[in-house]
Parts: sequence; C-alpha cells; structure tokens
Amino acid sequence: EAAPAEKVKQKKAKKANKDATTDADWDVDSYRTDYESEEHWELRRSFMLAHKDNFEEDRLVCLAQTFVNMEFLGCKYPSDTMHTVAEMSKEIAEEFRRQRAQRLKRTFVSASDAAEQRAKGRRKNNYAASKLPPEAEPSNKSKRDSRVCFGAGEPINLFENLRFGQLILYLAGGRNSLRNSCTASCMKYEERVCQEFQSTDTAKYAEVVINEEVIATGQGESLKEAKHAAFKQALLLLQSNCYSIKLNATRETIKVEKSKNGVNINVTKESADSLEDPKLDASNMGYRLMRLMGWTGGGLGRQKQGREKPVGYLLKNDRNGLGSINLQGNLADYRKLIENYVNSDDMRDMQFEPTFSKEERASFHKMASRLGLRSSSYGSGEARRLLITKKVSCSTILTEVLSHRNQKFCDRYFVQVPMQKAHLFPGHVAGLELENISE
Repeated sequence: EAAPAEKVKQKKAKKANKDATTDADWDVDSYRTDYESEEHWELRRSFMLAHKDNFEEDRLVCLAQTFVNMEFLGCKYPSDTMHTVAEMSKEIAEEFRRQRAQRLKRTFVSASDAAEQRAKGRRKNNYAASKLPPEAEPSNKSKRDSRVCFGAGEPINLFENLRFGQLILYLAGGRNSLRNSCTASCMKYEERVCQEFQSTDTAKYAEVVINEEVIATGQGESLKEAKHAAFKQALLLLQSNCYSIKLNATRETIKVEKSKNGVNINVTKESADSLEDPKLDASNMGYRLMRLMGWTGGGLGRQKQGREKPVGYLLKNDRNGLGSINLQGNLADYRKLIENYVNSDDMRDMQFEPTFSKEERASFHKMASRLGLRSSSYGSGEARRLLITKKVSCSTILTEVLSHRNQKFCDRYFVQVPMQKAHLFPGHVAGLELENISE
C-alpha cells in the first residue's frame, strides 16, 4: 500500500513542477478586450508583464484589473487588497503618471500659439502649392481625406442609457441634497418606513423611494438612524448612476469692500459660504472659565446635546441712534456695478464685505432679485457678508465642464460622472463627498 501512495506523491510533484515551469507561458495580449482604450490596456499590460513570473495567471489578471479600476475610476477595495496592489504598482503608476503629465503639457497649447502655428502652416502650404506643377497638385478628394477635424460627429448624449435619466445630484445642503436634486429634476423623493421588512422594538427599517421605486433600505435602532442609513445607501447608488456636482470651496470670489477712501474690489479664495463663524478659543474669558469648571469641549449637557457654538450678538460700532438710516455711498453706483457683473461672462461670486451696513445689504438683496441673481447672507454681527451669485442650471454646468471644457466653469465646479460614462470622461471619475450628511 505504501508503494502506490509513493507513486501518487511522485506524480503530484511532477505535475506541480510542470505547472511551475509553464505558469509564465500564457499570453498577456490575449486578455485585451475590444472596448478597452489604448491607455487603459497599456497600463494593465505593463502591470501583468511586470509580475507574470511571480503570480498565478488568474490572480494576476484580477489584480491588474483592480489596479486599473483604482487608477482610472477611483474604485475602493478591502484595505489588504488595495495595499497589495499599491505595493505591486508603485513604479508602474509613477511612470504612467509622469508620462501622462507630459502628454497633457504638450496637449494644452495656448490659443495664441496655436493660431500662430496654423497661420504659419497656411502660409507655408500656400507657398509650396504655388511652386507645384498642375499635375502634382492633390485632388479635392485627397484633401478631404487628409483633413482631420477634432470633435467631429454627433455631440455626446450625456444622459443616454442612464438608469435615473436626467437626474443630477447637486451636493450641497446636507441631507436635503437628494430631495432638492430630485425636485429640480421633477422627480418624487421620499424617505419612509420600510414596507418589506417589519420593524421591531430593537430594529427599525426605512427605505428611500424615487418615483415609486425603492432604491435603498436601511436599518437602525431608531427610525431616524434607519433613514440615515438608507440615505447613505441611496447616495452611494445615485452617485454611481448619476452626475454629481459640487461647488469648489476654494474658488475665486470677487470681494467688494467699502473704506474711507471709496470702494475696493479684489479677488479672494475665501468665499462667505465656506467660512465658519469663529468659535471660542483660549483667548476668550468665558472659554477659560468653562475649562476651569471641567468643560472639555463640545456641547453642554450630560450627553453633550447642547449647542457647541456661542450665541451670536450684534456689535454696534457707530454713534447713530437706534433705527436711524444713513446710507453711505451712492446706491446708483452699486447698482451699475451689479449690472456690469450680470452682463459679463464672469462666473465668480460677488461678495460684499461686513463694511457695508445692514440697510445697504438689504438694498443689494433687492437689486439682485430684480436682476435675476441669487443672494444669500452668511455670518452674524460684524462678520455678516452678502454673497451674490449667477443662477445656472445643473445641465448647463455639465455641458460647460464636460463638453465645452469652459475653464471658468471648471474652476468653479467639481463634476463626478456616473460609472457608465467613465470611459468618456476619465478625468472626472474621482468621488465627491457630501458634507454635513448628518444634518
């Protein structure tokens, strides 16, 4: 009985040795798909060739696809998998990014340089053509065949075959973002008690419904927690199937400030809607007293359920009587300033600093409303600011950013495309996060 067992072992060892010697004989190029772009394939192929001798065929093919998904689509995987892929692709990814940066640098030529090159090319071609004999001149057909037209063909339908049609997510307003986005797209949004699962004393279930279709469910100890869990699942699903837009918090803003010498207009990257009211710090007497009494930060109360920010107050810094109105400056000049802003193609916000009085800000609100602008106030007391913005639809933002690549829109908005359109816009696949999701 020992002899047959020994033969089986020897046979298995021979087979293992044979497999080990033939593992590297498989063809990497056989894994290229018809729909894969040249850039994607070159990166995946480089990854497989670099590790072909050290990994089994099936595992290496999976790791290579995982690497490409992480690099181009921003996909996330278990931490161990991502760490393994990161270690294996370190040199390959660095070389790829360096080459891509060089290609982009060569691609983006200024308009003046491009026009100058085109003009030189025309002069050179016209001069050369004038020297050619009649029989050597190219025919009209050959001219048409040699002409290259960038961007020719039918325009891209951004919403073709998307599950939720023309729904666009505007990531602002915390928990209200999905509801507001659905309302803007004329779609019904609802968060309700789950009708599929029965809630118990210890577990509650909720679901998110769009146009009578359940798209996500959530579970929690309370109905509020269940709705919050369902909301996060719905957000993840919708961002994978819809376009997402988010305002750039560090965008440039036109700052209008009044001083004794007149009105100063500058550019800042600190917009009023991204600034927070200053909180208490160690320089504040109330802060130090509360620390001495055992306060360690956060809200007051046994469960820290109280407010965290100090109560706002109004600071009076002039000697005018209460309720008096003394508009300084000429409102007609400010109206002309806002009208010029409306008639320009500038997409930046116009921010009026706290140096303007409450009455002046109220006048600016009315001017903005009459001119079709959006106006909002931020801050409190002496930090109160007014922000005036042009109204732009989400579909216009997508067209300008993705189709026209309008730099003024690209500087102002971030766009994330659905997974189905990632191959068309590989530069807009990075995930955008919704802030204040607990609100």
